Amino acid sequence: MTPPADTAPSTNSREILDELDHAIADHLVWLKTWHTNLVSEGTKAPRDLAYDPHHLCRFGSWYVKNQYTGLVNQPALRNLANIHKDLHDRAQALSTIGAETQKPLPQGSYTAFMDTFAAFITHARRMEKAFAAASSNMDALTGLHNRQAMMNELEKEHDRIARSGNSACVALGDLDHFKQVNDTYGHGAGDRVLMASAERFLGQLRSYDTVYRYGGEEFLVYLPGADMETASRVVERLRRSLESAPIQLDFEKSIPVTGSFGIAVMDGTVPLKEVITRADLALYQAKDSGRNRLVVWSEELQAVAREAKPA
Repeated sequence: MTPPADTAPSTNSREILDELDHAIADHLVWLKTWHTNLVSEGTKAPRDLAYDPHHLCRFGSWYVKNQYTGLVNQPALRNLANIHKDLHDRAQALSTIGAETQKPLPQGSYTAFMDTFAAFITHARRMEKAFAAASSNMDALTGLHNRQAMMNELEKEHDRIARSGNSACVALGDLDHFKQVNDTYGHGAGDRVLMASAERFLGQLRSYDTVYRYGGEEFLVYLPGADMETASRVVERLRRSLESAPIQLDFEKSIPVTGSFGIAVMDGTVPLKEVITRADLALYQAKDSGRNRLVVWSEELQAVAREAKPA
């Protein structure tokens, strides 16, 4: 049975790194075994003669299970999976020739197989380096960039805006009553809610917007080129994406989730940290006034918001 969308397996950079490491090691061992079976008398390895043999190794079965989820759903890994399939298809064809004819293998086919093997290992190692470099800036649970990466990227955006005279908006979002989710259902359920919320946010943002894991149950959304009216429309979509349907914890259990949001303009005239503070004050005003809503920062609410942060 296919799990509901919100309960589909999620993948993160550390898991992908682990699978890539195993894929390289496993296939180096497999190549030696494949050659031994090929030149030995007797029955060849059933796996190498099977239909769709690429599904029968660890990497192949892992990719099939996770190809549409999380960080696995990207062109670079799809390309690696295609090379992997081609590799095992070529091995199957050569194994079949060896098993059925006992004749020398066609030199061109064997050379193409070895070239494909080399391409698979090279591409897998390249992917390992890319994910290792990215993992330090990536939140392992949600796959979003973390707070450290966020500050580096937003500082550059702030400097660019200060030079150009353009503007953008920053929104802080907080999942309402999140502590109750952990207390009632456990931290595993809390992780599921965080992952599903991140996926919903990504599905509602414009292609050039960015969402970060700010910390705990908080997310920061950067909206380049947006004025307050545009930012409010986008953030309202995020809010509605949470309240529109409960998040599935498993096949039988789901829980309603809502979020509160605060928005502030980033126009280069105030420091970045102050912009985030303004969005934070607007967020707390949203929570103090009932939750499940968005509030736009203004000078008028600043004094009230500072005195009325909810627990």
